[in-house]
Amino acid sequence: MNGKIRKYLLPNIPYMFIFWACLKLGTAYRMAVGANIVERLLDTTQTIGPAFESIAPGLDPFDWLVGLIGAMAFRLIIYQRTKKAKKFRRDVEYGSARWRVES
Repeated sequence: MNGKIRKYLLPNIPYMFIFWACLKLGTAYRMAVGANIVERLLDTTQTIGPAFESIAPGLDPFDWLVGLIGAMAFRLIIYQRTKKAKKFRRDVEYGSARWRVES
């Protein structure tokens, strides 16, 4: 049981911090004053400080939705980058063996 917890929980701990930060950004957006999205996004820069004053997450569902979407998007980006990563070796030709010419 301990091995399963370690296998699944430890790699996902950084995403909990990303979730928290996105949740706080959702709080800042919700606290912003503006008639449309652009005005609210611009005013969000003024409300980031008050949103991050408290460590505790808010209870508003919008904040939790923003946090969840942000963490999932970040996880998806990391997943895509690791799947596309190639195993390059420095100063060695990729994809073929070295050919040795004997003289």
